[in-house]
Amino acid sequence: MTVPQQSTKSTVSDYIGNADVKLGRGRVESALAELDLAYLVDPDDAGVRYRRGKALALLGRLEAAVAELDAAITLDAGNGGAGIADAWLQRGLAHLALERWADAAADCGRALEVDAALAAAWQGRGQARYRLGWYDDAVADFTAALSWRPDDAASWYGRGLAWREAGRTADAIADFTAAIALDDRYTVAYVARGKA
Repeated sequence: MTVPQQSTKSTVSDYIGNADVKLGRGRVESALAELDLAYLVDPDDAGVRYRRGKALALLGRLEAAVAELDAAITLDAGNGGAGIADAWLQRGLAHLALERWADAAADCGRALEVDAALAAAWQGRGQARYRLGWYDDAVADFTAALSWRPDDAASWYGRGLAWREAGRTADAIADFTAAIALDDRYTVAYVARGKA
């Protein structure tokens, strides 16, 4: 891959703009190609590294996504840039998919330190804490997620699982029922409610 003649910040912005449009249309591979060109022009642009990490995660290339998000966080750490909370969140979600529960909990926690309104970070940390066996902490995180997004069936379901493990069966059944009310095709919630 060769870098085009004009290698300026405006060129990087053009590539990012093109990538954002393509990502919005679900054309992840094509967006990543634009971001690869932007990376060749300026490998130290935190926004490029963040977007590359997000695109790689969407493609299921989680280890590569974590590496790009590491770079984005390192490059943006001194700036406190607007994207840093989401970079922590995206890296936490990648760790969650890789079943690195402690790393996922830590990264989602860092995202929440920057922006406590990130419902997805509360939900992600709740999932990680549930997997770590920290059921009371998981309940607290899912409850916080629901305060921001009460229509999130996954958070109702996750909190139900944590309640069930904590021995609070009636609360678990209520949460599974709430998840089903929001999404009547949520099969795992039916199964969990049946077990409860």
